[in-house]
Amino acid sequence: MKFKIIAIFTIIFLIVGGIFLNNYYKETTEEVYHQHLEDNNDEIGCQYIENCSHLPIINIDTLNQQIPTIKNDEKSYIDTEITIYDGGKHVSILGINGTKYNAKIRIRGRSSYNFNKRSYAIKLLDENNKNLNAAFLGMPEDNNWVLYGPYLDRTLIRNYMWYNISQEIMTAAPQTRFVELYINKEYKGLYLAVEAVSQNEKSRVKITKQNKDSIATSYILQLDENKEEDVIIESRIKTEYPLTIEYPKIENLSDETIQYINDDYSKIEEKIHSGKYKEYSKYIDVYSFADYFIINEFTLNIDMGTLSTYLYKDVSGKLKLYVWDFNLANNNYDFDQLEKQSFVHIDKIWYRALLRSPEFVEIVIDRYKKLRTTYLSEKYLFNYIDTTVTYLGPAIDRNYEVWDEMLKGPIKYMPTVTNPRSHKEAISQLKDAIHQRGKWMDENIESLRNL
Repeated sequence: MKFKIIAIFTIIFLIVGGIFLNNYYKETTEEVYHQHLEDNNDEIGCQYIENCSHLPIINIDTLNQQIPTIKNDEKSYIDTEITIYDGGKHVSILGINGTKYNAKIRIRGRSSYNFNKRSYAIKLLDENNKNLNAAFLGMPEDNNWVLYGPYLDRTLIRNYMWYNISQEIMTAAPQTRFVELYINKEYKGLYLAVEAVSQNEKSRVKITKQNKDSIATSYILQLDENKEEDVIIESRIKTEYPLTIEYPKIENLSDETIQYINDDYSKIEEKIHSGKYKEYSKYIDVYSFADYFIINEFTLNIDMGTLSTYLYKDVSGKLKLYVWDFNLANNNYDFDQLEKQSFVHIDKIWYRALLRSPEFVEIVIDRYKKLRTTYLSEKYLFNYIDTTVTYLGPAIDRNYEVWDEMLKGPIKYMPTVTNPRSHKEAISQLKDAIHQRGKWMDENIESLRNL
């Protein structure tokens, strides 16, 4: 009789837990705009027109200045004019029906700073040189944007694909749009316009704005290579690169606010490393941490927990994670990650402690199995790849007319074995990585219980 009662309560717990998880993900996941499914991909109108595309076109006028090549220096911004030509359901033509913005730009990126195809940070400005919030390419209004130029990723689609799919899975991930970029009317190839990781209650990192009358604040932390002016957070965990405060910005950080963030994060970190689910689940969003782990394990995203890692907390909420940078994901690195597979992030910051907790492990296993029937199923992912490539169409060829070096190889950080010689080969490698990693994780996900 005793065992029957236990069995009944176990079944009830599993049913209620399943309903709760389904409702949680349904309520916190917003409708996602997938450009390749909803935008025009017809270039018939471009047949006899130069500088024409079915994609939006961006031109940066540097006003007769050179863009400084100082690595990740906030002082290296220059004043520019940025014009967006977006034909919507029709083609976009350079010089026709553009929307112009004043802006500051600089080169951005850590390793990508060294690539010939540069990426850029953009700040939109009004006529008084103040920050201007605008709906850049239909994305929610903000003034802070990234123009990312795919270089190591010869498929050109990894960040677009995984940012969008992460939006479907997690509570927050960056929105993005494909564009073709010109600088001073010179074609620079296929780019992604991306929401920068910054505070915004309506989009991006959904945390409340800093109240300057209080030392308590929402915050964003970044684990990455730091700059001299960055404020470093004290951490009990030794990492290759430090945790720094990304928000609030340094000019808005008093000593008291820095101490508040230090104390708040230290308290949360202490709870995580207690290994006690009832303790740390009060302070972290365990579902955000589970989804983040699954996405980065599934994609073999080498940077996760070392570089390009963001976490955030609303002043009245729990600690969450925010995905960023998949250009080296899916076995796109300087060694073959599929040759000898394993769980590559189980010893990374936070997870070495969290995965000692049976409750967290069960959330990860259950969530992974559900996602393999939806957004991480091979059918869904392969279709996503194929439809995105079809949508990009001739823009891929235009990009490689300028950046044919990407397919000649070898390129720094890339071994010969994963240097594709065509876009078609790059797509094939991406699909193979997804197939092999998915198969391995299906067979090994339950072994997380034995760590």
